[in-house]
Order: sequence, then C-alpha cells, then structure tokens
Amino acid sequence: MRTPIFPILTALILLTSAGLHSQEPSKAKPSSEEEGEVHKDGRSLDKEYYEYYFKTLPNLDVLEKEKLEYNLIRSLKLELRKRDPEKMTPEELKKINANSVRYERVFEDSIWVRGIRKQMQYLRFKDYMFVIVYEKYYCFISYEMNPARYIQEPYQVQLIFKKENAFNSTLPQP
Repeated sequence: MRTPIFPILTALILLTSAGLHSQEPSKAKPSSEEEGEVHKDGRSLDKEYYEYYFKTLPNLDVLEKEKLEYNLIRSLKLELRKRDPEKMTPEELKKINANSVRYERVFEDSIWVRGIRKQMQYLRFKDYMFVIVYEKYYCFISYEMNPARYIQEPYQVQLIFKKENAFNSTLPQP
C-alpha cells in the first residue's frame, strides 16, 4: 500500500510556515519605564490637549434648560400679548422671566391631563407638553419636538386666566 505523500507534504509546509510566522519579532509596546519617561514631567501636549478639551465642553444640562425656558417664556409672552393686550404692556412683558414663572412638563398618563383632554377635546396632545404659570395666567403648551433641544414654535397653546371670583366673570372688550 502506498503512502499519500502530497497531503503529508502540504500539512508539513503549513505547520512549518505557521511556526516561522510565530517566531517573527513583533512590534512590542514600550515598557513601563519608557512610558514613565515620556510623561514623567506631566507637560506632554497630549495631556494638555485632553485636559483642555474636557474643560471647554459645554454643560448640556444648562443649555437645555435655557432653551426650554426660552421656548416656554416666549410662547407665554406671545399668547399674553394676544389675549390680554391692555395689561400686557412692554414693561409688564419684561417682568416675565425664568424667575417669575413656574413650569412643569406634564404627561398624557396623568389623571389631571386626562381630565384636561376630556374637558378640552380640541387640544391635541403631543410628546412634549408643559404647563407654565405666571401670576394669574395658566398656560398649557405642547410641542412636536423637544423644546429643550430646539428653539421652535409651539404646536398648540391654551391660556386660561385665574378669576377673582369664579362665579362672576366679565368678558373683555372686543
């Protein structure tokens, strides 16, 4: 019986080449002594760049809060100017700022928002809905996109006034 030489030779060549390949000198990382020499004094430019980069990153939480407040207050001022023009003079509108208003994001699964939906069926709810309060004015504002990320016009605004006496109301002059 004959011994198959071709498969044996092929296997030998493959094993030999794999052994030679593993013995080739590889690019080794510098030893810890060499690394210590590069960064010994702490004045390397890569470290300086890294530290400067992280020092100059903007605080996204602050930016998002400012954009949200800008969108909400701007929408409230526009609605107040339309609905109560005799009281909302330019001086009065300047008083409306982040410190003089209260606002909160509301969600569709809240019992109170469900009540608003039942009573005010013309309101279309979106993902981003807020209630903002200034003195006697309550405003429901909804946005199509996140107002903390994008400066935008509201999708819908509903303003109501707090009355002195809930049973006696006077209509504003046309």
